[in-house]
Amino acid sequence: MQRGFTLIELVVVLTIIAVLAAISLPRMVNLQRDARIGHLQGVRGSIISGATLVHAAALTRRGVPDAAPCPAGGGAIADNQLSGPGTTCTEGGLVQTMHGYPASTVRGVVSAAGLGTAFNPTATDLAVDGYRITINGSNTTVQRIDAPVPESCAFVYTEPLQTFTAPSYSQILTSGC
Repeated sequence: MQRGFTLIELVVVLTIIAVLAAISLPRMVNLQRDARIGHLQGVRGSIISGATLVHAAALTRRGVPDAAPCPAGGGAIADNQLSGPGTTCTEGGLVQTMHGYPASTVRGVVSAAGLGTAFNPTATDLAVDGYRITINGSNTTVQRIDAPVPESCAFVYTEPLQTFTAPSYSQILTSGC
């Protein structure tokens, strides 16, 4: 007696597998999109928190320069300026500021938020984490480079343009995620 599967049984099993794949594949793609959006939300939250902490440190020091060099700042002394460009000492190092908030620079907002594997990450460090940072004047754009359209899977940090104003944080663009 021979044992095995009939052709009809094999066709039925393959049909069931094809239907399950057709149903689950779009859900897998949406999971990747949702993960990119969630990751951007986390980075946006890190930037908001970092900016708040740097501003709180500058306010606490009342714009008075530190008496000693910043321990992780390469021997530089933070000036803690609340108006115009300045620097503030944090645990990670010296953060460049504008009006008491992180400046729109790598040594400013990117370092204050703790993005990348180093305090002052390079473009390569950020790319390893899946990000592209573009700085244009007072705007810092954070993009997911693994998104189908990175320019539409992003948000923008804008440093304060005048004293006694806060930075702005755009909503996350998700159409290209």
